[in-house]
Order: sequence, then C-alpha cells, then structure tokens
Amino acid sequence: MIIVLSSVGRMGITIVNVGLFMGFAFGALILLRPVTRRLLRPRHQVWLWFVGWYMGYMFTLFDALGSWLPIPYTFRALVTPRVAEQGFYNYPMYISVGRNEPPSLMLPGGAEFPLSSDLFERLLPVVGVVWVTALTATMVWYTIQGRKLRRLSRQGERMDPETMKRYGITEERVAVRLCEGLPASFVRAGHDTGWGDKVSNVICLQKELPERQLRLVLLHEIEHIRLHHIWYKTTIVAVLTAFYWWNPVLWLAYRLTCRDMELACDEAVLEELDPVERREYVRTLVELGSGRHLWGSVTSFGECDAALRVRRAVNWKPSGIFVQNASLILAVVLAVFFFCGSPSYDRRIEEKTAEPAWSDFLAGGVWAQAVPDQVGEPKEVWSRMDRQLVVLGEDDKWYTVTFSWWSGAGQYYSRIETAPIEQPSLEGYTRIA
Repeated sequence: MIIVLSSVGRMGITIVNVGLFMGFAFGALILLRPVTRRLLRPRHQVWLWFVGWYMGYMFTLFDALGSWLPIPYTFRALVTPRVAEQGFYNYPMYISVGRNEPPSLMLPGGAEFPLSSDLFERLLPVVGVVWVTALTATMVWYTIQGRKLRRLSRQGERMDPETMKRYGITEERVAVRLCEGLPASFVRAGHDTGWGDKVSNVICLQKELPERQLRLVLLHEIEHIRLHHIWYKTTIVAVLTAFYWWNPVLWLAYRLTCRDMELACDEAVLEELDPVERREYVRTLVELGSGRHLWGSVTSFGECDAALRVRRAVNWKPSGIFVQNASLILAVVLAVFFFCGSPSYDRRIEEKTAEPAWSDFLAGGVWAQAVPDQVGEPKEVWSRMDRQLVVLGEDDKWYTVTFSWWSGAGQYYSRIETAPIEQPSLEGYTRIA
C-alpha cells in the first residue's frame, strides 16, 4: 500500500510541477491585464486563457507546444529551469521526483537545492493520500452538483420547438426550460430528459422574466453555446478542482476567465442588436446582474462583475475589421510567447544513444562495413542527403544505399535498403570514398 501511495505521490508532484508553471504564466497574464483588456477582444482573451488551461488538462500538449515550436526566447523558457520525461511527454520540473536522481528543488535561472532523500521518500505517501482524498472529494462534489442542476432544470416547463424557432433557436441539440425560483438564468452541458434525447445543452431561464428580457437573456445564453464556453468551463472546472486547487493564482485566473466569457457573450449580443435594444440589454444587466457565481459546468447570465459588464455595454462600439484582426494576431503572439518553447529532454541524448548527425555517422566509418554487404566492394561512394549513399558497385552499376531504424544501443542502422539506379549526375554530391 505504501508503494502505491508513493507512486501516486510522485504523480502528484508531477502535477504540482505543471501547476507551478501555470501559476507563473497566469500570474504574468494577470499583471498584464490592464494592457491586454484594452487591446484584446474578450473572446480572444478567453482563447488565450484556455490555451493555458488546456495545457493543464492535456500534459501532452505541454510537450507538443515545446517540441513543435522550440522557440528559445519565450516566457515559458524563462521560467522553466528544466524539463523531465514522463512516459511519452515532457513536463516542467521544479521539484525532482527522485526516480533517477536525488530529489531537489529547482528555480528559474538555474539555481538548484538538494532535498533529503529519506525525508522525501517519507513524504511521498502523505502526498499520495492528500491527492487521493482531494480527487475523491472533487468527483463526489462534481457529481452532486451536476445532479442538483439537472434536477433543478427538469422542474421547469420545456419550451416547444415553435417558440424556440421564434427566438431564433433551430439547433435540435439545445433544449430550453422555463423554471420558477431560479437564482439566475443559466446554461448547462448534458442531456435534458435522458441519455437518448440527443440534447447536449440545456438553457434554463427564469420563468417570471418579461418577454423583452427573456429574449435578451436567451440570446446571451445561446452565445455561450456558440462560443463553446460550456465545454471550456467544464474543462476548466475539472482541471482546477481535481489538480490545481492548491494554487491561489489559478483561482484568480479562473475568476477572470469566467468574467471574460461573460464579456465575450455581451459583446456578441450587442453586435446583433439595434441601439434601442442595446439600451434595453443594459437595463437587463442592471436588473439581473446579481454577480452570483454558479459552480460547475454552467454559465449564468448574471454572474461575474455586473458593474463592469454594464460599463462595458454602455461604452460599447462596433469593432472594425482591422481591430478584430489585430486582436486575433496579438492573442496568437501572446499564446506563443507564454506557452511555447522551453528546454527539451531526450533520454537517448542523456544515455548517449541518440542518432548522430549524418556527417558524424559518415566520419565514424561504420557505413564502410555495411556497404560491401549490399553491393560488393564499392568503387565510388557519394553522399548528398541524410541517410542515403550513392554507390558504384564492383559490378560497375550504380545503387542507392538507404539507412534507417537507428539502433542506439548498438550504434548502427538496423535496416539498410539497396536499389539500382541509372548513372546519376553527381553535381552537388560529396565523394567520401
């Protein structure tokens, strides 16, 4: 049992390492917020946040953004002292888990402080217990919250398809419920009456809303669905509560992400309304914007800083195409700067079994032992591209000899293929024998 808990503890420390990086990145984005909220449209701000959240959910994405875009000078490279290999992906290492090396604490900039191996091993089962307890509590809470919301929404009257079409809702996978006594109108992910009803999102509206406000609130909730905010929030809540509940920076980032989702929906709705309806929308925000937050996989019309949303709605102006494109480009640049590039780790390099550069392979002379087995004693050997030689065999015929499947342990290519060719033009080739 202790061994199992120690393994879980090591996994927990791996998650802590990723959470520390996310804390650095989100902390910097929070400090930049006075600038970014002026330059980025809310929907692009949401995208930027979500890249970071999704990295915390899909650890392979952290590895991919470092491998596919190995940019040397980024924020991520600055705050990541080194990375370690876990299975098929790399993750940031601030705390060594003590598998193949003594445990240590590493700081950005290269400073490293050794930790007591005995104390570290004794603490691992404790970390494992904490992680199992927190994950179990999260799953129980998440299940109870989801059932409570579904039970609350099913008490309402379902809007018929004709009325939904009158409000502009033609999507069959969306259901609308008019419920009495709701604290706020909201939209949740999931089915309505059962798994087979083909419904993926349910909009729950306060039944007592007058017709004019009901339409505006419904437009707002539809934008949440159209902009994929329900899926975003489901992922974010799961990531935060299951893995990163211990990091206060991420709780603040979560709050700001939810705020930007609401601002993005407000902006999208205002773009569809005429001036008179925009004034009515602002009045609706004033009356219904309670600021109360509903936890779980839901987005609510009245949550998140109603006063700010009212000010932004009052001062709203349509964005030109140049502003929209500039905002999108800036969001991409910030995503690359904060979440791409970092040190890389390759176990084969550490073990000195990585495939060498082609020039080093040729200089080592191992090829000279393989070529005679393919074409007899060669008369001429030329090279232009990696992994391939052009050879004049002892029968005065030309061949290509292609090397593949590097076997690091034996320092050789385990697969060699030979094919006859017409006499080649050797312009640009280098004669090696």
